[in-house]
Amino acid sequence: MRQRWKWATAVVGLMMLLGSFNALQRGGARASRVGRPIESALTQARPRLAPGAGETGTAAMPSAPAPDSVGFHTTTLTIPTYPYARYLHSRLDPTYNITYRHLDRRAYEESHPAPLPQEYTLLVLENDYLKVTLLPELGGRVYQMVYKPTGHNELYQNPVIKPTHWGPLNCDENWWLAAGGIEWCLPVQEHGYEWGEPWHYQALTSTTGVTVTLRDTTASDRIRATITVHLPTERATLRITPRIENPTGETIDYTYWTNAMLAPGAANTAGANLHFVLNADQATVHSSGDFEAGKVLDWPVHDGRNYSRLGNWNQWLGVFERPRAGADFVGVYDTAVDEGIVRIFPSDAIPGSKAFGLGWARPIDAATWTDDGSTYVELHGGVVSTFWDTATITGGQALEWTEHWYPVNGIGWLSTATAEAALGVHESDGRFHVSVHSTAIRAAGTSALAIWDRATCIELAGWVVPEIAPGDPFKASVTTGGHAPDDVSFVYLDHAGGALAAVNPRDCVPPSSSVEPLPPWVETPTFTVTWTGQDIWSGIAAYDVQVRDGYADPWTEWLSGTSATSETFTGTHGHTYFFRARARDQGGNEERFGDEEWGQASTTVLTEYAPVLVTSRKSAASRLFATGQTLAYTVVISNTGNLTAATALTDTPPSSMLVLTETLAATAGMAPSCMGGRIYWGGTVEAGEEVRVNYALSPTAATPLGMPLTNTTEIAGSVLGPIVRRETVVQAHLVWLPMVARGWDP
Repeated sequence: MRQRWKWATAVVGLMMLLGSFNALQRGGARASRVGRPIESALTQARPRLAPGAGETGTAAMPSAPAPDSVGFHTTTLTIPTYPYARYLHSRLDPTYNITYRHLDRRAYEESHPAPLPQEYTLLVLENDYLKVTLLPELGGRVYQMVYKPTGHNELYQNPVIKPTHWGPLNCDENWWLAAGGIEWCLPVQEHGYEWGEPWHYQALTSTTGVTVTLRDTTASDRIRATITVHLPTERATLRITPRIENPTGETIDYTYWTNAMLAPGAANTAGANLHFVLNADQATVHSSGDFEAGKVLDWPVHDGRNYSRLGNWNQWLGVFERPRAGADFVGVYDTAVDEGIVRIFPSDAIPGSKAFGLGWARPIDAATWTDDGSTYVELHGGVVSTFWDTATITGGQALEWTEHWYPVNGIGWLSTATAEAALGVHESDGRFHVSVHSTAIRAAGTSALAIWDRATCIELAGWVVPEIAPGDPFKASVTTGGHAPDDVSFVYLDHAGGALAAVNPRDCVPPSSSVEPLPPWVETPTFTVTWTGQDIWSGIAAYDVQVRDGYADPWTEWLSGTSATSETFTGTHGHTYFFRARARDQGGNEERFGDEEWGQASTTVLTEYAPVLVTSRKSAASRLFATGQTLAYTVVISNTGNLTAATALTDTPPSSMLVLTETLAATAGMAPSCMGGRIYWGGTVEAGEEVRVNYALSPTAATPLGMPLTNTTEIAGSVLGPIVRRETVVQAHLVWLPMVARGWDP
């Protein structure tokens, strides 16, 4: 079992200074993750950018493919089937020029039918996470979606093929088959004409996955459909792309719905704790044993009863989200078995969203559609808002969109979902419990979970997420602190700060910006400075750009509140200018200025040839050192000018430290020397080159504890005269202390 980043009691080594080191706050260690702005966590989360041959066999399912692979093959499956086919008759629908079949129900029932074994062709698509099968002879439906982390088929699978009295025709002619799975319903409502007809198929396997293209017909004198089913190589999601085509020269009014029969978990039946996750505040009744058609219900709670939970129902109920789908996802989740399935779709283009169940306290008799008492629920998605509406497609036109269907498990509750991830959020015992399901493997540190106050964007909690994969969700919790769930944003973010999934989203992630690199020097006083910015959520509103004249001068405002991304700057010969930018987004979030020592970009104005040593720097191996510890120093003399520098270095170590003369060294020029407590070096530094001077100091009995010790270096030879660089260290007692963090371990 992989180790989770959890807020539990832990003992870690913490290097603690006993004494004062306020002077060392610059460059000190970062604070604990919790309570810091989310952008700090994300800076730590660096990205680590995640025709099969047919064969005939038995009904047994194939074994799992090798890791990171995808496969396709055909086999056969024997399903007990009632002998309805001999009682089917054909009829032409002149409106659509479609010949459909209807059942002579009286003759069928008088035959006292009983199921007999019948063999069907089964198409098998498989990757590491999903095993998906299709039945081309029964409407090209997706028949099974086996979720390998649990081993369960999340789609309802009727053990028999049995005609019901439901469908678009009159009761004596209908023969809709509740075979299970996901079916394509065209061109009329109530399942259409083609759910039981043979569909043509083509399969293609590539490195990206396996794709099966299903077609009801290639005729050019009627409306037709192509359904593309794609199982990607490395994702636990099924991508379904319906395409409705009108090859005729006439305008056609029609309807299309994708209908999924669902029974998440192992039992192949819908349980009392199955919840419908819809996103509208109201629902319109299509049909019900308890309500009249067209009645508007508050959703999910109507007259004190929560209709999102199947176990609270009386008789059957079918409802449409009102006035249309309220978001780009719907789903069902059974909290008893901790499994469910979601549908992701473009609600702006495909507004229809319907939920249907067979009832609970007084359900429809299961013998209507099956022989073993198993039940299911349905999720429908359509090109119009209700079954009473029709869409229009003109001659020669087509409508195409893509949906994602995938199972989820282990998240406790389904609150929201995207093609990338699903979130489960619920409150109990004074805590918010949040679970993240990812549709793909995400390496440790490449995503983060944030919880913040919607009103203030103050972070309530945050985690850099360890490795996460389908079937292995990340779970965390935090005390509510008196916050109501609707007042809090729960956001799962990628490495760049973009939302992969969010509940109550609000843009609380500041933008990022930077000044583009400049040349080491420019030969004219006026030059162009350019900067860029990114904001994934709402977009950049404005920039502030600061400038610093020289290494030691303070930052000053140059441009404030500008929407421009470049501007000319005028400087003076010999001066080195450092620039940095920050951005504000449309949501009001403001980036903090960076604390880079040299800014984000710098250049020197040289109207005549001169050496420039301003970017020379000095460092110690450690700013905290123990008693008796030797401390190594490096001075880097960097010439960014356009003329060789004749350079002299004078370094003054703290008087209480001993220079170890045997460590004196330089990469060029004279050998460093130590006289009168000072270190000297001289030599030339070519334009565009650098020289390193190294030495080490050792503490003595006179070296104080806990006091800043500053080492000053003067470097002569730059265009505007000598420059000074300093480094401060502290001698300290170093001990190990335990650090305790508390929280919830899921």
